[in-house]
Amino acid sequence: MFRQRFTIGLALVLFIAAVYSIFYFKLFSVTSHHEKSITVVLKSLNVRSDFWQAVSAGSAAAAKENGLTLNVQGPLQEGDAEEQIHVLEEAIGQKPQAIVVAPYADDRMPALFKQIREEGIKLVVIDTPLEMKSAPVVVSDNHVEAGRLAGETAINVTKRNPVIAIISDHADATISKERLEGLKHALERYKNSIVGVYYGEQSEDKAYDIAKKLLDDGQSFNTFITMNESATIGVAKLLKEQNIAGAIKLIGFDSSFYEIQLLEEGVLNAVIAQKPFNMGYLGVKRALSLIEGSNTAPVTYIESNVINRKNMYLPENQKLLFPFIENK
Repeated sequence: MFRQRFTIGLALVLFIAAVYSIFYFKLFSVTSHHEKSITVVLKSLNVRSDFWQAVSAGSAAAAKENGLTLNVQGPLQEGDAEEQIHVLEEAIGQKPQAIVVAPYADDRMPALFKQIREEGIKLVVIDTPLEMKSAPVVVSDNHVEAGRLAGETAINVTKRNPVIAIISDHADATISKERLEGLKHALERYKNSIVGVYYGEQSEDKAYDIAKKLLDDGQSFNTFITMNESATIGVAKLLKEQNIAGAIKLIGFDSSFYEIQLLEEGVLNAVIAQKPFNMGYLGVKRALSLIEGSNTAPVTYIESNVINRKNMYLPENQKLLFPFIENK
């Protein structure tokens, strides 16, 4: 009788233990999974955008390395702030443990950032810091320093006689303003070295038209500095058409496939190359640190490199120009 009761009691204890173990395992798994859920919202998911594809690849590398569940979202076309707002709203509704976002400069962003925090979601901003009273953790290129590098490069390629026409995207674009600040700082010793700042609104055609008008009007200058890829490609097209590549210097930003070709052809004298893979990687790593409650630097700057025809084939620059991007 005692053995029978003991057997029944032991079976009951084992059953309860088994149920508890299953429940605990499921609870732990759900919590662990939730704690490792990070959503990355980019400015574009366009497969033709080398820059944002590299950011995505860096994010994926960090997620794989740390066993995270990663969801990368964003508008298809770069410049679509309305769609990015919609994507970010949906991401908030899904309640990941952290959101990493490369925001457009839109008046609605600060309110969305506030909502993210109120929902208890950790926030990391990459690429484009926004002016806020309570700034989030930021991972960004040092755009002021990048602008300074562009100015120093212009001084070098013109043998200390820079006369520069600048083509940017928008007058109120944070990144371009910071690049312009660094550029002007580099040119302080060279009075009247900037003939004007013009805005092509991220359009190759508008950049082409601006450059053509400057040349047709007989404006005297020896260098174009283009603040983004679209402006670089638009101006390069004009220089090739008029067969004046080299006579007028061209210094651009970023390092897309098309810009690399222009470097090889000698149409583009130099690019200020960012490290988008690093940005995506570090953005996710900082988000993970916030989730885990670790001390996290409020701002992480990623340096830029000057790439020209002479140094573009160095191994370290080849890694920068051709980061490994996984096919999805």
